[in-house]
Amino acid sequence: MILLNKFPLRLRLTILTTVVLTTICVLLTTSSVFTAQKMYAVPAEDYNFNTTLSNLSKEPPATDRINNNFTYASVAYMFIMIVLGTAASYFVAGKTLKPVADLTKRIETIDENKLFQRLEGFDTNDEVARLAASFNHMILKLEKSFNHQKQFAANAAHELKTPLAGIIANIEVLQLDKNPSVQEYKEVLDDTLTNAQRLSTLVYDLLKMNNAINADICESFDAKDMFEDIILALSENSKVKNVLIKNNISDIMLFGEKVLLQRAFFNLVQNAVKYNKLNEEVVVTAAQNDDFVTVNIKDNGIGIPEEELESIFEPFYRIDTSRSRELGGSGLGLSIAKTIIEKHNGEILFESEVDVFTKVTVILPKN
Repeated sequence: MILLNKFPLRLRLTILTTVVLTTICVLLTTSSVFTAQKMYAVPAEDYNFNTTLSNLSKEPPATDRINNNFTYASVAYMFIMIVLGTAASYFVAGKTLKPVADLTKRIETIDENKLFQRLEGFDTNDEVARLAASFNHMILKLEKSFNHQKQFAANAAHELKTPLAGIIANIEVLQLDKNPSVQEYKEVLDDTLTNAQRLSTLVYDLLKMNNAINADICESFDAKDMFEDIILALSENSKVKNVLIKNNISDIMLFGEKVLLQRAFFNLVQNAVKYNKLNEEVVVTAAQNDDFVTVNIKDNGIGIPEEELESIFEPFYRIDTSRSRELGGSGLGLSIAKTIIEKHNGEILFESEVDVFTKVTVILPKN
């Protein structure tokens, strides 16, 4: 069977059909010959034993000759049928596989200039049509992925270009002044530092997006302790808006790569603080069942318009560009969080109402 895999599919089908046909012909011929010999055999009581010895030197009885002729003819016809059946199998296999050959030729014509060309003309309800439909579906996903990557590259280039342009512009302005003051030097340095820090954050976040999870370092850890660390790290941010972060989790264990999950939840809580209203609160709760742990992060902030919910996980996507830049961030926080959660076979969901609340639900498997 392994040797057959080296032959073309048409020849393989022909060989397998010939093997089946030969087996059936041999069985039918054998059974026919055996049945004929039984039906036309001369009973022993019909022989005259006194003349048996004298008949040995004579020709075989007519019944034996008929049986022999029937056997020879049956074997000859069997070989003829096998040969004709093999030829017919080869012809039928070629006709049957013609749509597959056409599909192969159509796919071979696709090159880099028409990479996303669809396969049309396969309207039958057979396996070939389903294969063509699956190929078209794959092409659609590839096209979407390519467009996403192009958009990501364009956005990344824009995000990197903006702080670099600011740094270059400040230096050029400083160079135009023949006798810049100390204050001017200080302003340029401060602005350069701000842009450099923005670049550093952006590069760090881009690296985090491509950070793969290592199954060897997955572990169980206490969710409450992790959120306490996150709250401590965000204490300065929350004080600016006087936002209270409540950690209402108890006796809940999470399983995964702790550093990555902490990064994901840090981004989610940071967003809840950043886009919250003054003097409000962020509430973190969790629940579990036999298979999953559900973590909820809810704020009473500015909310997200319903039509924007599907786009918030796209890299560099911002609902209000000017306000988002003012609040800081690279526009990658939610993309990173989603990537990490999905690498843990989890799911992240958003519910929101403008100027009322935003609720993030993260569902993670227990192991």
